[in-house]
Amino acid sequence: MARMNKQVGPFAVLLFLVAVFLVLAAVSWLFPPDGIRISEDIRLRFPGPREILTPEDTQYADISHLLEALNNDEGLFLPDTGIVDRHDAYRYEEGEGINGQEQRLVTDTSPHLQPDRLVEQLADDESDTLLTPVAGAGSIRSVLFPLEMPPGEDGVLDGFFSSLVRSGTGGDVPRIIHYGDSQIENNRITSALRQNIQSKFGGSGTGMFPVISPAPHSASVQVITRGNWTRYTPRGRGGERSDHNRYGLLMSYCLAEPAGADFAPASFTLRRTGTGPALSRIMNRLTVFTGFSQDTFVMEFLAGGERKDTEPVLPGDSLSSVTWDLPRDATEFTVRITGNGGVPVFAVSIDAENGVAVDNVPMRGSSGLEFTAADPALMKRMMDILNVRLVILQFGVNVVPDIADDYSWYEDALVRQLGFLKSVAPGASFIVAGVSDMSRRTAGGHYESYPNIELIRDAQRNAAFRSGAAFWDLYEAMGGRNSMPSWVAADPPLGQHDYVHFTFRGSALIGDMLYYAIMQRYEEWAGNPGR
Repeated sequence: MARMNKQVGPFAVLLFLVAVFLVLAAVSWLFPPDGIRISEDIRLRFPGPREILTPEDTQYADISHLLEALNNDEGLFLPDTGIVDRHDAYRYEEGEGINGQEQRLVTDTSPHLQPDRLVEQLADDESDTLLTPVAGAGSIRSVLFPLEMPPGEDGVLDGFFSSLVRSGTGGDVPRIIHYGDSQIENNRITSALRQNIQSKFGGSGTGMFPVISPAPHSASVQVITRGNWTRYTPRGRGGERSDHNRYGLLMSYCLAEPAGADFAPASFTLRRTGTGPALSRIMNRLTVFTGFSQDTFVMEFLAGGERKDTEPVLPGDSLSSVTWDLPRDATEFTVRITGNGGVPVFAVSIDAENGVAVDNVPMRGSSGLEFTAADPALMKRMMDILNVRLVILQFGVNVVPDIADDYSWYEDALVRQLGFLKSVAPGASFIVAGVSDMSRRTAGGHYESYPNIELIRDAQRNAAFRSGAAFWDLYEAMGGRNSMPSWVAADPPLGQHDYVHFTFRGSALIGDMLYYAIMQRYEEWAGNPGR
């Protein structure tokens, strides 16, 4: 039988193409703008109508003024300050997982990412070079982005400024607590702020930190634990959930379980590394905050492996603390805990006897809304003991992926958190540092700012002003919209390739800029004879 060849006419081809186009148009219209998450590392995206019909023309922020100031600032990483540029020694993996399940911090062992050198130990070095400011007054200061004050309330930082004047008199060490999300992990941003503050007003040490943390706390101190330790947090993020709300100022606590057949006595060792900012490497005094134990336990203090002191802590339902002066000739210090029950450690702190103490408290995956979950009595007790005079809140990147048109809910939630913190620290001043720029990849392969960042920034500013707090616009300080790609493209990079986090060099720049914004207000206050 003869085989018939049926040709497809041009009209049928046209109908087929029109049908395909309509299907693709429907998919493009209905597909979620942020795509569909297939796995932790894969997200399926489909270009929207605007991306198809409008050629992409992404304009990146001009940050040449920041780069020029940074390049001219010979003091930022001078050897005599002891700061080593480790801007990529720790990095965040590129991918998803900012909100609630943050990107994993990994150690990069590539040779070009390691510190250029180790600086010498500072056990006997208290020369004047340690008081050299991190940044030169003629460079980073030239790109100052000022603090904003609530309307009609220019004096919201006056109490903190008064404490700075008294900081050199001894016995009155004002404390700054810098709370934030993963953007400040590993002492990023805080480290430069601390070095500057302590260079001007005195003080040393890395401040408070937990026995166990999701990321390394500081380049200056290595923490080594032995025995059975468990970390507890309000939401179980980065640890386990607790059956009570006694978290303390670090918004977490570490429980030392008693020794048993499988575990040695719980202990932690603090080892000098010889790296990091100069003043952070000085270890003068160690304080351990504990208590709330049903049984008596003993804390042994060892320096260089030699037992120096033994302190019994009696059972009770209150906060206890033990303080030791640290021998300057020892390179490591150990605290060993023995007892019959679990012993909570709320914080470990390395400070000086005068000057200013500055704490770095990263809360990975947080939006800054967990403070009200903590026991206010314990928070207030620690605030009073430690003389907290300034609290800086820096959150926002974990809110950004939840794109919405209205963030009044976030503003109201922040007001509640600030109200709680002000109730437990009535003598403290507050600064809210706004969300940083954060980029996502477009269908054309470029990176551009999330469309909701300015809305979140505005909600944070409103919350700060409603609460009597100062506000620092980090987003605009970076350069505004599409500034993060410019920070990533800088040489050397100021932003990491997840287009969310800063490198160590970038975070040092941010810390310097924040310091000078605070100092601008301080100098205005100090120069006012009617204060």
